[in-house]
Amino acid sequence: MKKVAVIFAVMTVLAGCATGGDPSGAAASKKARVDSKNVPSLTSSKEVYVTDFRVTFITSDSGRAESKSPLLFRGGDGNDGATAILSAKLMGVRQETLQAITDQAYADFLARLADKGYRTLDRSQLDNIDAWKKVKTVTSPNPPFDISDGNIGGKTFLSSDKTRKITFAPSGMPLVKTSEQNLVPYSYGKTAGKAGKPLVRAHYTIHFAYFGSETDYDIDYNAVDMLGREGKKQTFSASVSLGQGIQVIPGAAIEFTVDEGGTFSESGYVSLKDPVVIGGNYGTNLDTTSSASKAVNALSSLLGTFSGSTSSTKEITIKANPEFYARGVQTALGEANTRLFSGL
Repeated sequence: MKKVAVIFAVMTVLAGCATGGDPSGAAASKKARVDSKNVPSLTSSKEVYVTDFRVTFITSDSGRAESKSPLLFRGGDGNDGATAILSAKLMGVRQETLQAITDQAYADFLARLADKGYRTLDRSQLDNIDAWKKVKTVTSPNPPFDISDGNIGGKTFLSSDKTRKITFAPSGMPLVKTSEQNLVPYSYGKTAGKAGKPLVRAHYTIHFAYFGSETDYDIDYNAVDMLGREGKKQTFSASVSLGQGIQVIPGAAIEFTVDEGGTFSESGYVSLKDPVVIGGNYGTNLDTTSSASKAVNALSSLLGTFSGSTSSTKEITIKANPEFYARGVQTALGEANTRLFSGL
């Protein structure tokens, strides 16, 4: 007999799953590790151009857990298993709130540069460099803020179906147009070489929640004979948990460009190796599973009775208290800057 279980858990405080794991990343956050390269290229010059500053807000994402038979026993079926998918999105945060968060983070960034002894030069001076004229920009926010369809942010080419994000620059500053991997164009590095001063940019990605997953494949050995004949008892289970926890995810960085790049480039960075995690309840979890998803879940459950395999999807909307959300993100960004500037 085969048993299939799909389990969801929605948490509102930081907590590990049943196996003692840490889906929130809180344990990693405490390590506060940073990675760096060629830091002397920046510290050797106390005059810099801040050319790009961006905060990307992830506003929709999903977690997935899947349990499958390892086929250790004869007669096993590779199609047997359980799949749990939990989608979540953030609602209730206005463009003005996200812009204010970004502006405060930028002010904090400039203040920390000054505290380290750096003087920020007027970026308009770069307009006299031909290479800079070839560096394309896009307006902020990107994509444009539009909640008419019930979502904040948009999908990108490399994102999963459920992932949406939106990127803000400080008020009045455009965003340098980068690749999907957040790489700057060649003309950007050429500009740095001509300017003779480091071009500094900083980028952070904020996640509104965390996902934990757990899967199991169990066999009742007393019900399985040596030949794997009928009568064996298998249980597949998959569970996904969701917690309200604001994070600055690893990869947030201060990058400084001093040349055109290449094997012997002196350009470098300081980046987060561990997330910054701020626990706490900043909103209300609402079950917004669509009628279509419920119908598919019911059909999958029925068919699973015969096939031994089933899947289920649950959709959660976190309706944020904007003030609480902003406070959590600002705290996370402040801690991220503390860690990054410790490497300078």
